[in-house]
Amino acid sequence: MNSLKSRISVLATVILSLLIVSCGSNAEPKVVAETMVPVALEAVELKPFQIDFHSIGRVVSETQVTLLFQSSGQVDSIWAQVGDYVVKDQRLASIETDVYATMYTQAKSMFEKSKRDLESSRSLYNSNVISSDQFEMARIGLDNARAGYTQAKNAMDNTNLRAPFSGWIVIKNLNIGDLVAPGAAMQPPYVLADMNQLKIIVPVPEARIGQIEKGQKAQVKFKTFPNREFSGRVLRVAMAPKDFSNNYDVEVRLNGDLGGLKLGLVADVRIVLEYFEDALVIPLRLIQDDGDAQFIFTEEEGRAVRQEVSIRALAGSEVFINSTVTAGDVLITKGHNDVKDGTLLDIVE
Repeated sequence: MNSLKSRISVLATVILSLLIVSCGSNAEPKVVAETMVPVALEAVELKPFQIDFHSIGRVVSETQVTLLFQSSGQVDSIWAQVGDYVVKDQRLASIETDVYATMYTQAKSMFEKSKRDLESSRSLYNSNVISSDQFEMARIGLDNARAGYTQAKNAMDNTNLRAPFSGWIVIKNLNIGDLVAPGAAMQPPYVLADMNQLKIIVPVPEARIGQIEKGQKAQVKFKTFPNREFSGRVLRVAMAPKDFSNNYDVEVRLNGDLGGLKLGLVADVRIVLEYFEDALVIPLRLIQDDGDAQFIFTEEEGRAVRQEVSIRALAGSEVFINSTVTAGDVLITKGHNDVKDGTLLDIVE
């Protein structure tokens, strides 16, 4: 019992001594310094931004036609080559006319004779020399002769292949000596196109076709003309999908200087759906996501401030966002992945 009391007494004395030493010391409590995170800043500026539909298409002419001979024969003359500009009714090529000229001469002679016969029959009918049936036969004979003459004249005219409108020869599959015939399974002798009126056929999937409307602006680029940008507008929107697919053809008419463009060129097309003059646009890399929300960091009074955002549209490496951030706010552009809300900042250039 005395031994236990002795031990308690010693322990009490030690504790008392420690308290006295602690109270009598002049040492100040140690303060831990707050860590500063180096960051770079940039003021937020509003800028133009557009929401668009991006796709590719091919150049075609608004006015383009395949030209075929309407008479059969052997080609004997060619007057137009690929790249030539021709005017309406200009002769492009012809086939041999000997047979058709003979048929035309005979048909014309028969037609003239039938007209004379009808006049004679009319006089005889009026004099009661021939019956009405005989007179009617003469009239029918004239009608048949007229039809034969018209057919022979058309066949003769069709030995020449002519341009139905002014434009450029874009395809030629014709040589002297070729045999041609209407409806024959062959490549078309000529394809004629108006290169002053060009458009682009753009396939648009079913999920996006509801956003496309006639009159919307379009921006067009070609790999073969890297330093030129062409403009256009939506001309037509298909009412049914093409070839049982889920794509609808949208026609974009090109405007301005079209010099140098060729049919079939592949175009990079952006149809402008919405345009904003002053939009909050930032680099996509600055947006963070913790699973609950997307956010960025701004700087206020030397500390990081978390700002929640929502993405409205993407454009390459930039993103159009909705946020309480406004023009003039200071955005953390480097070191943003190393800070939290309230972090003390070491601002560097």
